[in-house]
Amino acid sequence: MKISAYTKRLSVAALVLGVAVGCATSPEQEADTCEGISPDVQASIDEAKSVNADARAMGADWRGARKIINQAEMAGAECDDDRAIRLANEAQMMADESIEAYRRQQEEQQAAEEEQDEPEHRSYTVERGDTLWGISGSSVGYDDPYQWPLIYKANEDKIKDADLIYPDQEFMIKAEPSSSEVDRAIDHARNRGEWELGVTEGSDLEYLSDN
Repeated sequence: MKISAYTKRLSVAALVLGVAVGCATSPEQEADTCEGISPDVQASIDEAKSVNADARAMGADWRGARKIINQAEMAGAECDDDRAIRLANEAQMMADESIEAYRRQQEEQQAAEEEQDEPEHRSYTVERGDTLWGISGSSVGYDDPYQWPLIYKANEDKIKDADLIYPDQEFMIKAEPSSSEVDRAIDHARNRGEWELGVTEGSDLEYLSDN
């Protein structure tokens, strides 16, 4: 009788233990097990890698971005999705900023080179019917006829009378006059005295002597 009761207690204990073991390996807990980088995390990491590859191809990559991408992959492998995505986005942002900074630098360098290549003067051969007014108003001049005194002053050794120029004369046209030079030229053009062919106007002489 005692043996039977003891056996019964063992059976109950075994049943309880079995239930406990079953709970420890329940399907819900198995589902919580980390199975590697999730698709969303992988997509963020792939995008960061793509942008960083573009930066590297341009010579603008920042090595810190690659290090952060590696950290994102480690976080993703440990199923820390929030941290992995944050790191991937940070790496992508850094690569984007590196690309933008590189492009700005290239544009500034190109602009500086073009400025250096710009000649100090352009040359123009006078054609029949030309006037200083017309030359200044054309694209070879300044696209502004009122700036004709600039051409006159730059070629004062070739021009006796600003109202009278001749075909085949070679004029030098200053490429980048200063704002003060432009202002003085326009003021003179608007307030110059009466035209008289073959005679140097007194106001023209004053303008030429004004440095």
